[in-house]
Amino acid sequence: MDPLAARALARLRDPGDDALDRLARIVVRHTADTPIRDVAEPRWIASQLAAAIEAVTHGEHARAAIVRRLEDERARWTEEERPACAFVPPEAERGVRALLGREAQLGEDLTFRILDQPAIRALLREVLLTTFRGVRERVRAETAGLGDRLRAEAGRGARRGKGLFGAVGIGAMADNVRGLTEGLVGAVREEFEQTLDARLGDPVRGATTEAVRTMARYLADPAHAAQLAEMRLAVFDVLLDTPVRELVAEAGDTAVADVVDVVLATLRAAVEGEGFVDRAERRIARLLAEAGDGTLGAWLEEVGLAAIWIDSTTELLSARLRAVVGTDDFAAWWAGLFEA
Repeated sequence: MDPLAARALARLRDPGDDALDRLARIVVRHTADTPIRDVAEPRWIASQLAAAIEAVTHGEHARAAIVRRLEDERARWTEEERPACAFVPPEAERGVRALLGREAQLGEDLTFRILDQPAIRALLREVLLTTFRGVRERVRAETAGLGDRLRAEAGRGARRGKGLFGAVGIGAMADNVRGLTEGLVGAVREEFEQTLDARLGDPVRGATTEAVRTMARYLADPAHAAQLAEMRLAVFDVLLDTPVRELVAEAGDTAVADVVDVVLATLRAAVEGEGFVDRAERRIARLLAEAGDGTLGAWLEEVGLAAIWIDSTTELLSARLRAVVGTDDFAAWWAGLFEA
């Protein structure tokens, strides 16, 4: 190898020499100062995006790594005593509160179609049945009390009759009155209960539909918008104030692998769909056009991340370059540059 080439290669490979680090920083700064639309063609970005998604969704290695990472995180969160609000950035919380606090409703028909589900109907039916059965029990208790009162009145009447007319036949009359009273009250109670049980099904079915419609009408009424917004915010506050370990426990034994499979299958179907790259290219092109002459560096400066991004990216690129210049292939290519 040419002596000059060998000396330059030695410097590039020397960990104590900053030549390679300076080269990496030049590349990073040039990229940051280049208009975003000129960094890469929309078609290339779209193709790389499709390739990356396909690699993740088809590769078992990537799936296993994602599942393992999520399971490790869930295990770690099961011991976290701090509330969820301790991990939510203030900016994110403000944004969520603004969204949840908006006074907005869906239309009544759409709300009805959303609510008109077997689970909602079953819940409302159980509430209505419980209410009707409660009424039946109260009627039963009232009729039992009425029977006691009528029997007592019959006894008092019989005793008064005995004082006026003597004892002849009064005992038999009192027994007859009490028997008639008990039979009347029992018949009324039995008829009420049988009628209620026999006819409970149809009214409840009709009432369930009307209850769903009433819920939809209430939720879609603009007059209740503020109240519903307050409810959403209250639910959000409950979640924020709940310890993380409790939220994880409420999630139960949801299989992480199953959730990952659903997400990956959705992404895979989207990528494999006809025209994914074309659609992605058009959307990326629109974004780049909106960026105009704007650069990545300018945007990073605006959000206060320019210095951090340049330093971290330079460090990463420098490490990769150092690995490359240490190979025999690079040495051969480098020596070729100095040949006449």
